[in-house]
Amino acid sequence: MRKKIKQTVYEILLEDEYARSNDNYLIMRVAQKLDPVLAGSKFMDIRFSNLSFEGITRKRRQFFKEYPELKPKKMTEIREREEQEYVLEYSRR
Repeated sequence: MRKKIKQTVYEILLEDEYARSNDNYLIMRVAQKLDPVLAGSKFMDIRFSNLSFEGITRKRRQFFKEYPELKPKKMTEIREREEQEYVLEYSRR
């Protein structure tokens, strides 16, 4: 199942730009591909499936390590700016 999750996450991230910046959307797309019955229910109870939120987001981070050029630019800029602000704020003390 792990290889299937990795393969599915990579396929989705390569083809869908919005999934690269939205974890919830990515999780929904993975569930639709791997467990359509679960994804079609009104309340997605992931505890009863072989899917894991942490596993899916872990694969997303791994994907961006392998393909840094596909990282969403806007989110990267925001994170870098917030990191710089944090360092400036707490290094003054």
